[in-house]
Amino acid sequence: MLDTFDFQSEKFYLKNGYVAIGEIQNFPKGHKRIYFSKTLDL
Repeated sequence: MLDTFDFQSEKFYLKNGYVAIGEIQNFPKGHKRIYFSKTLDL
């Protein structure tokens, strides 16, 4: 699990198999904090 902001690496994580599992709207103001998860093959 990891988190990032919509203005940082959101597209990178989505392209690399991560799934958004939650977000906090307007944090910081005008943006959102997004939480991602990815199942790892061991």
